[in-house]
Amino acid sequence: MSTAAPKPLTRRAERTRAKLVTAARKVFEKHGVLETRIVDIAKEAGVAVGSFYTYFESKDELLREVAASLYGELIPPLPPDVGLDPRARIEAGNRAYVSAYQKNARILTLVQHQTLSDATLRGLYEEARAAFIARVERSIRRLQREGLTPKDVSARLAAHMLAGMVHEFCYTAFGFESLRFDPEEAISALTTLWTRALALKPEKKKSKP
Repeated sequence: MSTAAPKPLTRRAERTRAKLVTAARKVFEKHGVLETRIVDIAKEAGVAVGSFYTYFESKDELLREVAASLYGELIPPLPPDVGLDPRARIEAGNRAYVSAYQKNARILTLVQHQTLSDATLRGLYEEARAAFIARVERSIRRLQREGLTPKDVSARLAAHMLAGMVHEFCYTAFGFESLRFDPEEAISALTTLWTRALALKPEKKKSKP
């Protein structure tokens, strides 16, 4: 016997659900995941505790919703790259990731710690990581097609390594209060390391007609 599909939420219900997600993020950041209570989230959202269970079965399910929205922010669409040279394209990608991670560092660090004990959350993290690596791989393949970087290194392998470098830097630089790095200096350094690792050549200038 088939199960009926859930009914779409009304606009009011969508707003209430969104308020719970926003509130949860604030409370998780303030108290940590383990110490956060559903009553705290409901209070922050300005809804009754009973309303929480209309939209989420548990605190863990809500945390996964928060995580999914965060991972979406880490890999936003890049600005149009028409007219940008290869280094500028690389810098734009690094800037988008670093800026988003710095903005969300506290909650991202909390979520990453929870992936060790929550298989579903870990799956969301792995999907986001795979999406980031795939975008980097497409960029490297494009550079190879344009003759701007050698083809003697696997684009897939290089993407895993370079994406891992950016993520690990952000995790340690912005996830721990004892470390302090200037974001602009970090973006510049990451971009320089990328261009050197890829043996990036200057963009070929188009000849004038």
